Parts: sequence; structure tokens; C-alpha cells
Amino acid sequence: MADIFGVRVTPELSVIDSPIIICNGPGGQTEPAVTFAGSNYFVAWLDQAFDQRTTYIKVARVDPQGVVLDAGISMGTGDCHPAIAFDGNYCLVVWSEDFYGLKGRLINAACQPEGQIIAIAPMVGSSTYPAIEYGNTYYLVVWSDFGPAGNLDIYGQLVSSNGQLVGDCIQIADGSQVQNHPAVDFDGNSFLVVWVEDANLVCGRYISTDGLPMGAKFSISENTPYERQSPSLEVGNNTGFVAWNEFHEDFDVYANIDVVTGVTETIATIPTRASIMLGSQLRKYLDSGHKVYDVQGRHLLRGPIAPGIYFLEGEKKDLAKIVVIR
Repeated sequence: MADIFGVRVTPELSVIDSPIIICNGPGGQTEPAVTFAGSNYFVAWLDQAFDQRTTYIKVARVDPQGVVLDAGISMGTGDCHPAIAFDGNYCLVVWSEDFYGLKGRLINAACQPEGQIIAIAPMVGSSTYPAIEYGNTYYLVVWSDFGPAGNLDIYGQLVSSNGQLVGDCIQIADGSQVQNHPAVDFDGNSFLVVWVEDANLVCGRYISTDGLPMGAKFSISENTPYERQSPSLEVGNNTGFVAWNEFHEDFDVYANIDVVTGVTETIATIPTRASIMLGSQLRKYLDSGHKVYDVQGRHLLRGPIAPGIYFLEGEKKDLAKIVVIR
């Protein structure tokens, strides 16, 4: 029977504990998700997963010393894929429930549910694989769902810190391809959403903090016939690190660290002539407060300047086209 365990790990990847038993109740526990909420870790899981009756989404706190503080507090009934994030005051846990769509619930610092269960995606019988991250103002919940073309697409929904849906459902990736297994993180300015397309290509797209897609989707992995699954990501100061399963003779873990982050979208007139610079030369303009944009019109806030085409904004809001050669 499956149970939920955990261990604490140092930044140097040394394991501190023998496994911590978070929950080993009857019926089986699976699909753990974890976030750090300022003072304690909050762990969510699917409870009574092998029971033939109702399954539940439960949450417990684990303190920094590895002490489990709760027996598992029920947030509601659910069938699969809990995910959890922290907004500075509350946690929001989301999950999929067959025939009832995507649900969520706020959790306070004492690990008690706040308010009623939130209906995030009422698309009956299909909303699945939710992922969640908190930005500067709202949560972004993303999931896969059947779209108008009859195959899986990626959708999103902003949710406020008081559990209210903000704006309309966001269509992040659609079309004839099958898009599944989304993941999301926040880079300080915008959300980065990644997913697997047609089972063999990892793609991504930026979403602004007000829920607007920024530019077109882009490829993160190679477009080769190897099967790819379950991408996961974390963004740093300059780049995002995206990892996924990839099948050759068996499944291995692959990654791409060259996903630029720390950008916001803007609209600008594109000049035709260009000057040539080194990345270090253009970086001096960026460090001195000048605005630098990439080829998608997004404002670079930090990070090294890789070879490519950029646009430097002058004092009169005019743009100079720059080709960085190295």
C-alpha cells in the first residue's frame, strides 16, 4: 500500500533524515505535492487512492525540523493530481475531480481550509493535470483540457488571493496538436508555462501577470520522435531550467537551461538598419538603465546578452537595432 514520505536535503544535496512518514493511513496515499509557506512546508496528496469509495485531497504541515504537525486535513473530494502554491499568507491547493472539473481551496497558516471549494474549470470530465504558481498579484492555474478541435489543449485561469476567479479562461496552447502535462513558474515579471506537444516536443509560452499570452509558443526540446513526458521547471535570475522524461532505450531525464526569463512584453516599431556589438557592450547599456528589447518586443530586465538581435531604446523613445555577435 502506498504512503507519503519525505526527507530534508541540504543545498549540497546531503540527506538529513531517514524518511519522514507524513501519512501512512489506510486506503493508500499517492501523488504528493509540496510548497514552503514561510514557516512550514505544506504537503498535499491524494488520500484513500486505492479505496473503491470516495478519494480525498488532504494536506499536512511539516516544520523545518522535519516534524509532521497534522494528521492530514481534508480539503474535499478529488480523483488525481493535487498541486499547491503559497501567496505569502495562504496556500491554494488545486486538483482534478472526475466529472466535476478542476477544483481548488485556500488553506490558512494553521492548515485549515478557508471558505468554500472553488470551481476553477467546470469543463466536465476532462480537466486534468493542474499546475499552479503565484505571481506578484494572482495565482496562475494551468491544466490540459479538450478544446474545440476535440484534442487536449492547455488552458489557464488567474485566481486571486481570496479565491476569486480573475478574468476569463486563458487559452495558452491549442490547434491540431495534442498538448498535455503542463507546468508553470514565475520569473518575477511573467509566468512561464511549459508542456508536451504530440508526445515528443516540449514547448513553452509566457503569460503576463494580467493573464495575456506574450508572443507565440516556442520549442524547448528538439523536435525528434523520442517520447517525452512530465516536464518540470524552475526559473532563476536569467534563465529557466526545464527538465523532462525522454525515452530512448528506456526513460532518462533530459533538460534545457537556455530558456531566457526576466522579460516583459511591449509594443515597438522595428527599425531596419542594425549596428554590431558585443554582448558585453550592450550589457553596459542595460546596466546603466537603458531599455533593451528582444526580437519578440519583450523588455529585458536582467541577465547576460546572448548572440542575436536586440533593440536599444534611446532617450526620445527611438529604437536602435543591434546585432550581438558574441
